Amino acid sequence: MLLETLLKQEEDQDQDDSIWNISMAGGTCLGLVARTVGDEIVPLVMPFVEANIMKPDWRCREAATYSFGSILEGPTIEKLAPLVQTGLEFLLNAMRDENNQVKDTTAWTLSRIFELLHCPASGFSVISPDNLQRVLTVLLESIKDAPNVAEKVCGAIYYLAQGYEDTGSSSSLLSPYLTTIIAELLRTADRTDGGDSKLRSSAYETLNEVVRCCNISETSQIIAELLPAIMSRLDQTLQLHIISSDDREKQGDLQASLCGVLQVIVQKFSSTDDTKSIILQAADQIMVLFLRVFACRSSTVHEEAMLAIGALAYATGPEFAKYMPDFYQYLQMGLQNCEEYQVCSITVGVVGDICRALDDKALPYCDGIMRALEKYVPSTLQMMQEAAKACAQLDINDEEMVDYGNQLRRSIFEAYSGILQGFKNAKPEVMLPYAQHLLQFIEVVFRDRQRDESVTKAAVAVMGDLADALGPNTKILFKDSAFFPEFLGECLQSEDEQIKETAGWTQGMIGRVMVS
Repeated sequence: MLLETLLKQEEDQDQDDSIWNISMAGGTCLGLVARTVGDEIVPLVMPFVEANIMKPDWRCREAATYSFGSILEGPTIEKLAPLVQTGLEFLLNAMRDENNQVKDTTAWTLSRIFELLHCPASGFSVISPDNLQRVLTVLLESIKDAPNVAEKVCGAIYYLAQGYEDTGSSSSLLSPYLTTIIAELLRTADRTDGGDSKLRSSAYETLNEVVRCCNISETSQIIAELLPAIMSRLDQTLQLHIISSDDREKQGDLQASLCGVLQVIVQKFSSTDDTKSIILQAADQIMVLFLRVFACRSSTVHEEAMLAIGALAYATGPEFAKYMPDFYQYLQMGLQNCEEYQVCSITVGVVGDICRALDDKALPYCDGIMRALEKYVPSTLQMMQEAAKACAQLDINDEEMVDYGNQLRRSIFEAYSGILQGFKNAKPEVMLPYAQHLLQFIEVVFRDRQRDESVTKAAVAVMGDLADALGPNTKILFKDSAFFPEFLGECLQSEDEQIKETAGWTQGMIGRVMVS
């Protein structure tokens, strides 16, 4: 019954991914069944594939391809490998089918194959030195097809590149083709026939993945040539003549994509000492571009540019201080933008990146940053207290729930530590109303024998942060908390050196409070 629904396609369903019909629903359901029953689905579906894949009716060919792509997640590699290795060449040939929907679904199926069955680091891949050139030839030819097909081809290239991510220092099979791949992706991003499709953003997202997963020791020169090309494109967006809100939106989307590419390039070059100098040489020009982008005041661009600046701060380290006088106003804008929580959240993360990069050079900006963050403390701490209550309600007989509970408690303690450290030198009294609840939560966790070592370490660390940040204000609280000497004793006897070291520091912080 499910397989028959795949034959009920609509004529133009390939033109809009948001279309939902019985064919799409049938394929989704088939995929869920495959994930549930595993290998048993294969002999039930393959006769349908084989019976329909060569039929003159495009609906039959498309349904056969769709059914095959839908069962690739669930069955074992051992079950799927012979079928995929036999069918790969057939699928590559099908990218020249006369029907657009067949090509669209074929490209999607290829992307699924590369996502699920192409992982050289794990020891299995349908891609080999013998067929890689053939695969790339077809993909780079098909990326010139209709926009909807080209978008799916971008997805296939994305997962093809991703498969080579974990090759380590060994040579990547993709390196000899990188120049051609990048050129075709940039050409695709420049296409004007995509209308409202996601082709441009898909092309840039794929470019990001290609750069992120490349072997930088083999391809540094290629990526070094890409950097000024992307910077030039970003500069051109700043010179666009904006008349309508639609123009502004298109400009913002393009700037967001280009800032995303620059972020990945910066991160890639920063990952090795041999290539970091390339970014350091271009840092001034990159930062000027980002500052001009911020002047556009688009929230989408603000997010992407902010993330890219975080990467640049990591790459330049203390040298980033020279950009702060001009950048600080945009940092404040991001922190105060509580209406758009993603912008605010990303900006908070970038504040951390910048503080780590600048170290003591960040001090002139800390008071202003803390004033901007202070207004979020009550709502943030209330959520953390609710999360702490939720921990007590988890099913201790469910192993997954126990793991989740440990992760949640560790995250709560780490968040408290970050807030306490942040307000320590600025306005520590902000945290006084929450100190007693924190100590009570630490005691609850101490009494739980199912806590793991990471939770123990985070709990004893935040106890020290509490004493360190609030000082004599916590003296009475610690006097009234009889559990902490026992907790410290347990940690000091731990076999984990980090827990012992942290407990020793916390003991010193509390001792300093008690004699104050």
